[in-house]
Amino acid sequence: MEGYNLTIHTPLINLTKAQIIKLGVDLGVDYSLTHSCYDPSPEALHAGMRQLPAQEKGFEEAGINDVTRYLKK
Repeated sequence: MEGYNLTIHTPLINLTKAQIIKLGVDLGVDYSLTHSCYDPSPEALHAGMRQLPAQEKGFEEAGINDVTRYLKK
């Protein structure tokens, strides 16, 4: 857009899921309070689709217990 000075910051772009999860833990993130599901159930559970394998793998590789509540597992 003409007349706008836009800067996009992507500090996590080069990190793996495991690295992002570890960083979150180091920063005190309570992952039980987070939500990243594209299509949650009416109970706000993660539907267990799309990103599930990457998220599960990230927690596993980080050695962090996945506290996410999933509808399908």
